[in-house]
Amino acid sequence: MNYFDNSLDSMLHDADEHLNAGRKKEARKILREALDLDRNHLETWELLWRAAYNVDEELSSLKRILSIDPNHSAARQRLAVLQPARLKKSDSQPISRPTSRRPSRRSRQQASTLLLLLGVLVSVVCVSITGFALFRGGYVPFLFSSNLTATALAERNASCQALIDRTIQASDNFCSNTTSNTACYGNNTLRAELAPNANRRFSERGDTIAVNELRRLSASPLNIDNNEWGIAVFHVVANLPRSLPGETVTMVVFGNATLDNQSTAGGGLESFYFSSELGQIVCEKIPFDGLMVTSPDGGGVRFSINGAELTLMGNASIKAVRNGEMEVSVYKGSARIVSNGEEQYFGAGQKLSVQLGGENGTQSIGGPSEPEALTGEELTMACTLTGEFCSPAEIAPVSEAQAQAQIQSAITPTPVPSLTPTITRTASPTEPPTYTLVVLPSATLSRTPTRPPTITRTPTRTPAPTRTFTATSVPITNTFTPPPTPIAPSEPICGSVSLGTLTNPNPNELGMGITNNSGSTITINRFFAHWVESPTSQKIERLFLDSFVIWNTSDPDSPSDIPTEGNWINGADLTLLSGTTRNLLIQFPNDLQPTGYEVHIVFDIGCQVIGTK
Repeated sequence: MNYFDNSLDSMLHDADEHLNAGRKKEARKILREALDLDRNHLETWELLWRAAYNVDEELSSLKRILSIDPNHSAARQRLAVLQPARLKKSDSQPISRPTSRRPSRRSRQQASTLLLLLGVLVSVVCVSITGFALFRGGYVPFLFSSNLTATALAERNASCQALIDRTIQASDNFCSNTTSNTACYGNNTLRAELAPNANRRFSERGDTIAVNELRRLSASPLNIDNNEWGIAVFHVVANLPRSLPGETVTMVVFGNATLDNQSTAGGGLESFYFSSELGQIVCEKIPFDGLMVTSPDGGGVRFSINGAELTLMGNASIKAVRNGEMEVSVYKGSARIVSNGEEQYFGAGQKLSVQLGGENGTQSIGGPSEPEALTGEELTMACTLTGEFCSPAEIAPVSEAQAQAQIQSAITPTPVPSLTPTITRTASPTEPPTYTLVVLPSATLSRTPTRPPTITRTPTRTPAPTRTFTATSVPITNTFTPPPTPIAPSEPICGSVSLGTLTNPNPNELGMGITNNSGSTITINRFFAHWVESPTSQKIERLFLDSFVIWNTSDPDSPSDIPTEGNWINGADLTLLSGTTRNLLIQFPNDLQPTGYEVHIVFDIGCQVIGTK
């Protein structure tokens, strides 16, 4: 016990020193490990408050502090400041922000343009070579007339760069206050198809909508003449088990791209189809349209894209051509992709591809390719959108082995150490031994001692009649009655709480979203599940709520009844605020069968929700 306390105190002391020195990244890494030891430690959450990168993380830490200590005056004061002004743009800006490098890139662009113009003036042959180079760099030759002058080329490039800068700046300004699991209309022009129950508009810059209310989104390609370039910004919860509370992943859809949201189970973007068409690229700074994903340090996201499972810790871009290939390029951190039953790890500085096909041309139909090095095209795109990764020297390479170790560490929660001492007692020689009868459930054991039925003794000293002794066999029966099979909850169905469709984020997982529209905070009281025991060793290993482990007793019984058969993890947050959706994940050791699963969740308001698959 003392060792545990000293170990946690030491970790918090180190984290505090890092924060005092301005090293948030190092402090967050230590605090992530501290949460694995004790998720209900006040000082840990106070340090996480100081280490927050944005307002969402700060709010999450403040609420957890007040759940532990409702009289925490500093947390109450800060929460009072943040909540009323939550919708104000100034209060929603990220706490820290990397310095943009676009001016330096513009200088390099101008230098390369001057060299290009010099080549154009040399001869007709050089003009042809330059035209080919422009095509390879993303220009479309038929967009330029045969008499386009060097001045016109320079003006077009300058206009293109100006449009890019304005668009990115506008998206930052309009979407800086986007909260978790929402989509933001970043820049014109977007076309959106909303769910029937959507009650907000999504047609102008700055409009936001819950992700689960968005069914389909298409962005417009870059068009200098019309001053258009479509951008949509998604902020989704970082859903890997070791992500910090409140951490979000930013996903930016840009250019001639389409996203079909398949995530009907919860509030996040867990499953979607994505394609980026081959369009009329008119700027070498935008060599392709696609999707850019940015994860916080130490956190990450796992989702299904085009039928393939992608786990990402870091920064990556994705482009996907119908009936062609989906390419995933990693600029920072690690990634894992599973497609067509094949798994591949890859890291920063690498990319791989998956063949697409199927009815709509966007379904993954092959395994992932071997990783290969990033090209200049990917670096140019990342540099344009993020101001980083403009050259190979700015990327810290991550090998396949390093990527696998990092991903596995992130998706496998660290077990909480046991604080109960183990006492071993040795019986003294004078004490009688203790025997324990171990009986398998539902078995009846009958034991009949075998003795000679008749014992005949004939004395030899004096003749006498034969005396006969008969031993009677007495059957001894030990009967074990197994405990009664758990009975499914009988509470009525909730009218104001809903359970989304059961999905499979991974082959061995069952996921669902729980939405609370009751008008007040509710708490999960009971979890009941019945599942297919195939293979026969199938059991529940862990339960997650928004990526946090809430139960890990490894229950081998089907059906399972929690907490009757095992308590919730100490300090687990089982509450749902009104108007919010939390994602419940059931993890098994083996891959699941297509059907045969039933889930009941009972709440403290006296009702339940039921899901089947």
